[in-house]
Amino acid sequence: YANKVRFNGTQSNRIIKISNIPSNPSTQTITLDTETSVYFSAVKVSPFSTPNATTLYLGTQSGRLYKINNVNNNPSTLEIGSEQFPTANVSSISLGSSDDELFVTFSNYGVSSIWITQNGGQTWQEKESNLPDMPVRWGLLHPDDSNFALIATEIGVWETTNLLEENTIWQPSSSGFANVRVDMLSIR
Repeated sequence: YANKVRFNGTQSNRIIKISNIPSNPSTQTITLDTETSVYFSAVKVSPFSTPNATTLYLGTQSGRLYKINNVNNNPSTLEIGSEQFPTANVSSISLGSSDDELFVTFSNYGVSSIWITQNGGQTWQEKESNLPDMPVRWGLLHPDDSNFALIATEIGVWETTNLLEENTIWQPSSSGFANVRVDMLSIR
């Protein structure tokens, strides 16, 4: 799945599904009901989806977050972001142990960059805490322990082991890694 919205606002409410990779690629445009012409900056397929009921999460460059149920068959769109989210670029969406647990990051200076929900977006908690003011480009929740999170930032990789606690503490995770811009993380 990929963004289809153009920077000038044309193709609004649309994503592209690419199938049959690498043998005979084909594309399909999927029209959504997001009521926004803003570019989708983050796309995440739920790992808890089934082939017949794929759930997709979309974040925009203006801080809006959507959950798309049944994206391949009669998609239904639900805005699940918070009114407290900054009007900023959603840089990543990560899921924890279920679709109820979402970890969202923003990649702008001067905004609260880290948010988490444990109830599918009904309520959100800001989790920037002691993190310096810098863009957060990617976030990951540990698949077995949602208290542990990693983030890719403008000045290296940071981590926390108490994300779900009231006073989250972030620290550099630099075991031999330089304090350089990191755009993406993967965990295995």
